[in-house]
Amino acid sequence: MELMTLLTSAIGDVDIGLFGQTFDVYLNWIGKIIRWIIGVGSVGVGIILFSLVLKFIVLPFDVYQRIAMRKQNIKMKEQQSRMEKLQKQYANNKELYNQKVMELYKENGISMFSSCLPMILSMVIFIVAINAFNAYSQYSNIENYNTMVQAYNTRIEEYCADLDDEGTIVSVNGDKIYVENGNKFIYYTVNYVENYAENDYAYIKSIKTEERNYKINAVKALANPEIQAFVTTKVAEAKAENEKTEGAPAFDVTEETKTALKSYFISQAQDAVVVAYNQKVKGKTSFLWIKNIWATDASYKHPILEYTEFKTEIEREKFNIDGEKVSLSDVTNYTNVYKEDTYKIVTNKLDEQKNQANGYYILILLSIGTILLQQFVSMRSQKEQQKYSTVDGQGASQQKMMMIMMTGMFAIFSFMYSSAFSIYMITSNLFSLLSTLIINKAVDMVQEKKERIALQEKQNQRYPGYKAKQEKENADKKNKK
Repeated sequence: MELMTLLTSAIGDVDIGLFGQTFDVYLNWIGKIIRWIIGVGSVGVGIILFSLVLKFIVLPFDVYQRIAMRKQNIKMKEQQSRMEKLQKQYANNKELYNQKVMELYKENGISMFSSCLPMILSMVIFIVAINAFNAYSQYSNIENYNTMVQAYNTRIEEYCADLDDEGTIVSVNGDKIYVENGNKFIYYTVNYVENYAENDYAYIKSIKTEERNYKINAVKALANPEIQAFVTTKVAEAKAENEKTEGAPAFDVTEETKTALKSYFISQAQDAVVVAYNQKVKGKTSFLWIKNIWATDASYKHPILEYTEFKTEIEREKFNIDGEKVSLSDVTNYTNVYKEDTYKIVTNKLDEQKNQANGYYILILLSIGTILLQQFVSMRSQKEQQKYSTVDGQGASQQKMMMIMMTGMFAIFSFMYSSAFSIYMITSNLFSLLSTLIINKAVDMVQEKKERIALQEKQNQRYPGYKAKQEKENADKKNKK
């Protein structure tokens, strides 16, 4: 206790870091729609809803495309014998074969380009979705970090002088204003004072956070039993470590006390970050087994990003400052909050989340499996088109190769992008698979009905009395019932 009394007079004020202002990430209209939809409750359910909304937007075009493809396949099947004959006849002349096939297509109303426009539209929607989810995942990771920084700053500010009209001492020293409160341990020193009027609290409040410095009043802080106990323990540990280190400089108890004092408030702020993560961030980012839905469902990814990953994301984003879109380099002119040292201090007590597996590749496998199944069903619905698209029948093999390439491409996407994107892919693939099966079944039923009617008409023409006989038999059956 006597040591502390001697130290407080020697220590004086101790500087402490409080991080600058955080800024909102700019969101375009698609990002705002995603934010609105996923705000309905569970973020995973919100992403599924958003995926379904996109699919329903393109559904009319998708239905048209799949009906057109199915009809073309049926027409090709009807011309199977002629197509096989052409393949044998022009086996050694691919150019002439293609010409004859085009003539056959024209004769039977077969158009291989009828489904191209809907397919292009679907591809455009897909690219838009990739960009939207990629941008929104970056936005969410930065916003979640902003939440933690704000929790850090808020905890430090709990120990700061209040900027109100009661009990606040304001003094001017050169170009600085000192704002102190008798019940607080930390006070502001606001730089770059111009046209200051004494006790002008509104002016002080208007000064941006990043223009303030923060100092710990050692006398008041060390008078608090909890802080004193923390500092005493830290100083004792530092002294013991110093004594064990051969050739270490003489132990400076004053400097170690300053370090321990800063450490106390920083530790308190970092505890507040952990609370904010568990209460505000975790619930917004977790879904089923995934810890952070805005990162890949993989064991090598973690709920809290490494700074290199975080920096990559913020370098791609635009921040909203006073209604203007600015890049990271411009933002760092305003604040130090997105720099590496700050990031490490803020997330210091989240080591578990930095090393925890974000997922177990389940969504990645489901993405690959559903796209493979969807492509397989689509190929089966175009069997005849593939078979006769080339003179040597290699169209089917080329289509299989295309299926493998598409599956590989989507597998790469699943590893590159967030779990949210994988959820979108799975939802989209399942929707497409279901719609393909339903449309194929409906078109086949309509075609079968047409074939039955055509067959009946043919029978009627060949046997004039056949129709009347059938009608009489049906009428007799009805009368008996």
